[in-house]
Amino acid sequence: MNRITNISKTMFLLLAFTLASCAQQGESERTETADNINKAPDFEVTTIDGETISLQQSLEDGKPMLVYFTASWCPTCARNWPAMSEVYPEFEDKITMVAISIDPTDTEEVMRKLSDERNFSFPSTAGKPQIMIDFGVSGQATTVGVDRDGNIAFKKPGLALSADEYRELITSLIDG
Repeated sequence: MNRITNISKTMFLLLAFTLASCAQQGESERTETADNINKAPDFEVTTIDGETISLQQSLEDGKPMLVYFTASWCPTCARNWPAMSEVYPEFEDKITMVAISIDPTDTEEVMRKLSDERNFSFPSTAGKPQIMIDFGVSGQATTVGVDRDGNIAFKKPGLALSADEYRELITSLIDG
């Protein structure tokens, strides 16, 4: 019975995330900017390649951070991965970037397989939905920028972005 309850809770969370993302897809392009500056929550993750990434370390290194909340089954996310893979090598020395799955069923094995199949050049993690919640993000395919002071500079919810749009966002964090 307890296993069924846990499965039901997981399915409910997945459905809620999916519905929230779908609702965001229909909205006009909306960006939360410096009008709502707030401190980004500190976090630490281990990527599928065994690298430790933390907001605190990024800030200590003087680097802003780009956090992408993703899911293995998300079609909008799948449209963003090639652009992120194209842009990341251009900026990897100037910014910390990580894709964090919001789906608890996106295990390290699932994300490693996806990364290999889709040729991710950027760091990614297994499912860590609590980090998404801590950032106040309501769905996958959301790009969040954190400036060098640890403030959330922007949130781009549920959007497919081009490589040039990612370049602009990253440049704004680096120059900001």
